[in-house]
Amino acid sequence: MFVIFLTDRRETVEFKDYPGGDSIKFMMNFKKIFPSTMDLLLPILPESDEQVEDITWESTHKDYQMFQRLIQEWATVEFRLTALTKLKDRDFANQLVKKAQQARKNFQQQQNRLNQLYDDFVFLLAMHSYLDTELVEIGANFYLPTLRNDWKNDVPKAVLMLSF
Repeated sequence: MFVIFLTDRRETVEFKDYPGGDSIKFMMNFKKIFPSTMDLLLPILPESDEQVEDITWESTHKDYQMFQRLIQEWATVEFRLTALTKLKDRDFANQLVKKAQQARKNFQQQQNRLNQLYDDFVFLLAMHSYLDTELVEIGANFYLPTLRNDWKNDVPKAVLMLSF
């Protein structure tokens, strides 16, 4: 369980909706997928190194909601990757993830200022674009219009409408 203090609302929330039982391990792995996570939830270290399991987090309500959205988006990606793995194989699915990571890296290199949330959105956009292309073979609906609609208020139109 995460204990998160929302600084703008002066309230504490408990977040339990993540796989596994180790919140710190989950956060370290999730940060590898979405580096912006560490901007959205800031760790508050305990007084002693021996109490690492007592770590708490700090965020604003808006950033906390964005963190929850990223978790939901990744769950959708994992669901679609599982479907693709059944259609093709695990190696093929892994190659799509690597292509999406490369698309994020290319986007980062083209930007003159860094915004990790936009970079993470580009990763999602590329991931779903590649998945849409592959899953259309089995009659799956395109997810990109839904993704763009859900994020239209959070990322600039230039980023929103990128194509791969």
